[in-house]
Amino acid sequence: MKLTVFGEATVSLGGQPVPRVPANFLRIVVYLLLVNASHSVSRGKLSQVLWSDTDQAHASMNLRQSLARIRKFQEQYGLNLIQGDATYVYLNLSQVKAELLSIDLLEYINNARRGDIESVLALCELYKGDLLAPNEPQNSDFDEWLDIERVRLRDDMITMLLGMVNQPVGVSIDEKRQCARKLIEIDPYQEVGYRTLMQTASQLGLIAKVERTFRECTKRLRDDLDVDPEEETVELYQQLLPKLSPATTRSLILPLAPQPSNGNGLEIQTPRAMQAKHQIEQNKQVGLPRLMVLYMHHNAADPMEQLAASLVDDITIGLCRLRTISVLAPYTSARVVTESPIESFGGLNDQFGVNYVVDSKITRRDGFCFLSVKLVDVATQEIVWAEKQKFDYVLPEQQYRQLSIRIILSVVSVIEKSELDRYNRLFQDPNAYYWYLVGKRDFEKLDLSKLRQARQSFKNALTASADFVPALSGIARTMQREWLVLARSDKDILIEGEKVAKRAAPADPDDERPLRELGTISMYLGKFDESLEYFDQGSTINPQHADLLADYADALTHYGALEEALEKIRQALAHNPLAPDYYYWVGGGALHSLDRHVEAIDLLEQMKNPRAAARLLAACWAMLGEKEKAEQYRKYALEDNPGFRIEEWTRSVCLRLPAHLKKYEASLREAGFQ
Repeated sequence: MKLTVFGEATVSLGGQPVPRVPANFLRIVVYLLLVNASHSVSRGKLSQVLWSDTDQAHASMNLRQSLARIRKFQEQYGLNLIQGDATYVYLNLSQVKAELLSIDLLEYINNARRGDIESVLALCELYKGDLLAPNEPQNSDFDEWLDIERVRLRDDMITMLLGMVNQPVGVSIDEKRQCARKLIEIDPYQEVGYRTLMQTASQLGLIAKVERTFRECTKRLRDDLDVDPEEETVELYQQLLPKLSPATTRSLILPLAPQPSNGNGLEIQTPRAMQAKHQIEQNKQVGLPRLMVLYMHHNAADPMEQLAASLVDDITIGLCRLRTISVLAPYTSARVVTESPIESFGGLNDQFGVNYVVDSKITRRDGFCFLSVKLVDVATQEIVWAEKQKFDYVLPEQQYRQLSIRIILSVVSVIEKSELDRYNRLFQDPNAYYWYLVGKRDFEKLDLSKLRQARQSFKNALTASADFVPALSGIARTMQREWLVLARSDKDILIEGEKVAKRAAPADPDDERPLRELGTISMYLGKFDESLEYFDQGSTINPQHADLLADYADALTHYGALEEALEKIRQALAHNPLAPDYYYWVGGGALHSLDRHVEAIDLLEQMKNPRAAARLLAACWAMLGEKEKAEQYRKYALEDNPGFRIEEWTRSVCLRLPAHLKKYEASLREAGFQ
């Protein structure tokens, strides 16, 4: 039998929870283990601790009744743990010594006394949350005592973990990583943990993981505490970034799509007024929010201001490439700002239909230069997002590019959340953009019901605007993702998704998303060369699109170009450090095919929902000889898809090289799949 008191407190037998455990059973066990070394306490003291809100007579009666229930419970399961006489209640640990009973708190105490790395790693497994986390407070002295013990144990655990991650010798990279991850789990604001993960990732050559860890740290601190990382964290991040070859710092500026030709090589010019009127009307119909990036005044003789203004231009052009917001051109922004300096943003909506404004400025303090960027809701004039970044003239070009991308992603993410909240709060008539946001939100999860909800939302968007390309692409996406999750043998839903994507592609030749869907669906249909052609076209239109890069990596994996696939997924993670689960799944698949199973598992376990990739995890663990782990994930996979059969799966899966398919099939059979 096992008693678990950290986190979700349970009593289990043979791995199954024991029902109807007496309410005070685990409370008394925890109290007796921690209150003194003899593991005993007088009946009077115990009754007053547990029932301090009543008089001694009633407290004593409650204790007698509670001990009677515990005695019956122990007799039922052959336990003799909690014992008592006329004066004392105490713990009998004979069954623990005989290894018939285990108590995680007792194991924790014994390991904590030793303090070596092996013991600390054992503590990481044992410490799964606060003591008796589900404990219902009863306004007793026990509740106050429990709060103090929880804090003490948590602090002790943090101290031991800090000691290990800071230990210069005697602790391996992998052991430091385990300790750092546990440290962040217990205290998500401990920057030492993030710094350790960054350092160890750099030592292993996982540069994308350095980037991702830093972004995770920054986001957590800003979202929860509204503070920036410590200078030490920022400096370490800058030191660990790779020295890249020179490239243009204006990497977000992409070649403009060619204008339509009249057949004689001459571009057809559409009157600007007609273009603007058409675009504004189209945006209103769809419901896209309109954004204006304010032109930044700058002194041409000041290199810092000149560089900042250039960065703002890059951000504007990067935003213009997106299809889910409408952006006012930089020229108009410059005219507005220089001809009539903006005192308030109220008139921008009436004159230009602007809903949001991005305002930037350079500030100097203590010899340093900072770039401040804020996003303002024009209707309320409320600052809905702001960021201040140290800005250096010798900023490495990779950081310059990452800064541009981060600001673009942050602006778009905040606008999407703000718009969805606004619709839900004000009960406006839903339009295409609203339904697109709802579908996009549901689509993030690799969950069948959510995928189907997302598809319905995208269809609702098309009811409002029949040619809204993001929604068409979204429908195609849900179809191919549903086929993937269910591991279907029939391909009808893929063919249907292909038709939708082909309808979307001509509607907006400058939107890479339909090409992305066509590339993915062609891959699953076994049209490998055609798939890679679609991805080549899509990545030419937008080489910064992280999701497209992740799908490109998947296509390369199915084609058999595994090292190229890993490079693409590294690029995708660099562009989107807080990536969705799908990225890790794709990378894990490529690593599995390369027989790099430990790396594959490390990547897959970073998924928020690793169970979605249960088959792949089972295969990786099986190839490492870890039968129990493989069996655990095999059960998950069959619970989610009980009809899975290897023979049917091999008929549906599309890998160009038979050797790769045979390798995957062999690993699944090794994991116990039939």
